Amino acid sequence: MRKVEKQRNKKNNSITLITLVIAIIVLLILAGVTIATLTGESGREYTIGANGNISEPILSNIVATMKIEGEKVENPPMPSSDFTHTEGTVDDGYVIQDADGNEFVWVPVDKNQKIRINVTSKSGNIESISLIDPYGDEIPLTDTDNLGTSYSNEEIEPTTNGIYKLTVTAGEEKKEIELKVNSLYAQRMWELEQLTDEIARMKGYEDLDDFIQNWFRMPEGTTVEEAKEMIASSYKNGMYADTEDYTKSINDNGGFYIGRYEASYKDENAVSKVSTVANTSPALENGKLWNNILQTDALSYANSMYTSTEFTSSLLTGAAWDRTLSWLEETGAVTIEEIVVDSKSWGNYSDDTFSNTTSLINTGSMTQTEKNHIYDMVGNLFEWTTEASTTDYRVYRGRLLWLRWLWFSSL
Repeated sequence: MRKVEKQRNKKNNSITLITLVIAIIVLLILAGVTIATLTGESGREYTIGANGNISEPILSNIVATMKIEGEKVENPPMPSSDFTHTEGTVDDGYVIQDADGNEFVWVPVDKNQKIRINVTSKSGNIESISLIDPYGDEIPLTDTDNLGTSYSNEEIEPTTNGIYKLTVTAGEEKKEIELKVNSLYAQRMWELEQLTDEIARMKGYEDLDDFIQNWFRMPEGTTVEEAKEMIASSYKNGMYADTEDYTKSINDNGGFYIGRYEASYKDENAVSKVSTVANTSPALENGKLWNNILQTDALSYANSMYTSTEFTSSLLTGAAWDRTLSWLEETGAVTIEEIVVDSKSWGNYSDDTFSNTTSLINTGSMTQTEKNHIYDMVGNLFEWTTEASTTDYRVYRGRLLWLRWLWFSSL
């Protein structure tokens, strides 16, 4: 679905003014909450009505916080002395280049990430506390017998990216909070984030039921909760499992490098450079974007790009692809809507908003496709991964066929 351009007329000017007023109200609310925190008060909640009226503060007797923390790598490891840092930072894309001019970008994954929970009840003992993971399963919590009026846990192992839900009860009161985790090297259930009425309408469907039955090909009558369970089950039971697992290496090093460009061909090898030939013919020539390649061949060329004992090159895993997109969202390079709803503003498609072409473009040739120094993450070519749902079926990302790779240092 395309975004509709705003018309510059008085009606839109009035809408802009209303938006500004609402923004000011929200800022005032946030300022009030901040002041309350600074003065030692807590558990204050507000409700904003449809007319913009703000309710009197509701004082909650349960104060709960949940956050994720890990160790950030400030200086990414170099795979070998053949690589040099050329531009960018760990926050906006740390770019390295080998002696032959191949370029890669560091995607950070904090080390030893833990979910931290702190709960206090001001009116009696905590009766129950539970933490649900993005799959809908309960994460066992330690020291929950005889809770008393407070509970703290700093060592919860997150299992996957997604929404974690904490529920606390004390007396007649119940408190629920959510934590969105993007920062793990793990599959992210992007499909679940699309199961909303707003996303359904943005994608051009009548309602959520219409969206579920047509976008996800769910049987008629499938409820939202049933759809979520089926999607979560497909992840949990390994449908999207990768053929190789680099989790330990990535945690030890604090991230991984991804090819800055879609792979192109040079002298029977794959390279990560700006391409010079974008045609779709099967014939290979130096500088040509490498499409029309089998997944098994793509994996072979990716593995053989480097034969060093210090690090490994490989085809992207599904988890690495997901973490890269999550990192782009996390840094503000793109929005969640520009990932799961409409990526025509930064991906080359036949109907994108910038290229004025229905054909391939050379990777690295248009700044609109560059996010955090990575080019053509969406659009232009389909991108093979190591991900598989069955022995015979491999998973690709993007548009058309392509090859990109990543490597993991074995420091």
